[in-house]
Amino acid sequence: MVTGSLPARGPILGVAAVLYAASVILGAFVRLGRFWLPSINLAALFAVAYLPAIGQPVAVLLGAAHAVAAVILFRERRWFGAMAAWRAAWSAGAGGVERAGSSPAPKAVPARGQGKRRSSGRR
Repeated sequence: MVTGSLPARGPILGVAAVLYAASVILGAFVRLGRFWLPSINLAALFAVAYLPAIGQPVAVLLGAAHAVAAVILFRERRWFGAMAAWRAAWSAGAGGVERAGSSPAPKAVPARGQGKRRSSGRR
């Protein structure tokens, strides 16, 4: 985090270290399709945390990057739901025991606007 000219730089750096560690851990879980909501919350928290240092170009860039990450995570929430359903179906089919190398592929989630079409009501 960009601490700028804040008087309590030590405690803020400690909080920043904890937040960055949480970011790395949640990033690994996001790659596995887990912890969608905490990841959005942390990305939004980072975006807001950079607001006090808005005069610095690096802070603006990092804040915008975290805001974009939060939006992307929110828009792709269906993928997290599909992964959760796939994990549940896979573990139920395996009887709770992992099968080495025989996991079925998760079902593809249609892109926005490419799902089932709804009728307009007119024929």
